[in-house]
Amino acid sequence: MKILKAFKYKLEPTSSQIVLLYRMAGCGRVVFNDSLEFMLNILKNETGISDKKELYNHLNDLPPKDRIALIKKLPTAFSLNKHLTQWKKKEDRTWLGEAYTDNLQQRQKDLSGSASEWCKGKRGFPVFRQRKLAHHSTMRFVNFTKYCGIENRHIKLPNKLGLVKYRNSQPISGKPKHATVSLNACGEWHISIMCEIESSNPQSTATTAVGIDMGIAKNMTLSNGLVFSGVHSFKRIMDNLAKEQRKFARMVKGSANWEKQKLKIARLHQKAANIRRDYQQKSTTIISNNHAMIVVEDLKVANMSKSAKGSSEQHGKNVKQKSGLNRAILNQGWGELRRQLKYKMEWQGGIFLAVSPHHTSQTCPACLHKDKANRTIQASFVCVECGFTENADIVGAINVLNRGLATLAKTS
Repeated sequence: MKILKAFKYKLEPTSSQIVLLYRMAGCGRVVFNDSLEFMLNILKNETGISDKKELYNHLNDLPPKDRIALIKKLPTAFSLNKHLTQWKKKEDRTWLGEAYTDNLQQRQKDLSGSASEWCKGKRGFPVFRQRKLAHHSTMRFVNFTKYCGIENRHIKLPNKLGLVKYRNSQPISGKPKHATVSLNACGEWHISIMCEIESSNPQSTATTAVGIDMGIAKNMTLSNGLVFSGVHSFKRIMDNLAKEQRKFARMVKGSANWEKQKLKIARLHQKAANIRRDYQQKSTTIISNNHAMIVVEDLKVANMSKSAKGSSEQHGKNVKQKSGLNRAILNQGWGELRRQLKYKMEWQGGIFLAVSPHHTSQTCPACLHKDKANRTIQASFVCVECGFTENADIVGAINVLNRGLATLAKTS
């Protein structure tokens, strides 16, 4: 059995290498945006809508059937690659000839993939990439063994980058397939190397099954009573962040002090993200190592955290309260926890299931009686039918586990 595992490292490029990295990222953005503009022109002709904002609203409101019909009119990544050759010959795009071609083609492949996800209803139609958004400055190096290499705490990269120093925080295992270089909001460059690892039919050594109830006050409550409270990393920086943002708002946009303050705010966000990421990796590793089967709630986080602001014609209700709830939900990282638990169980040969979360907190695990009155307060569950009493979060986790076991029994 072969599994894919990514190893991420912080790069320490020289000043000249930083200039090259920014230039390469910029070339990729230009090609992505040119390709997107090419697609939008086709869509404008097909829909008869010339206004860009109106066109995006129309595209994102289309039903699946109409999206499938439209995407057939759009060029594939292979077709876009052919157009790239012609664009390089334009007077205002001649400098693209000096860029790393594989990287430019990968940007077109990314665009084509994003359009496919829009067609499936997983996301909105792709938008233009911007220099001011750090995560738009990425580049992928395919065929790692041919164009790249690792030599004594340095990674060899193409396009005149040469040997770039990196922090070797962990050894690489397996066969490197490709690498992605990315920039964060703090101006730091990282590289993620995807490796293919041979694994001979992994079997989990654990024998127990567990259900997980996701929450806000308690991040994860397991059906066996174990609780992971979470780190609430964003809450830790909120007061300091608000103070720094007030300073930022009073500064002249684009000035040296404005740039310094912007970086200071980015570092605060990065600190919160690092704390949350560290907690997520450690907690999911503990859970996956100790259980042969994990069942979680199939939560639609994107829908749960939608804004209640509404539109100019129809204003939303309880906007401030919903905004606070959305922030709390997103700070818990439920989607990332689920993603990590899933791939870690696959690595270990365990079972991972996601079940419907409906009424898990209102159903009695003893007699299966479902009633809102079973949970009149947040923390306690008391069944009005049989009198069963337990912590409400543990009850939710037990019900999640029972649904997982029932699903498994049906499929086996």
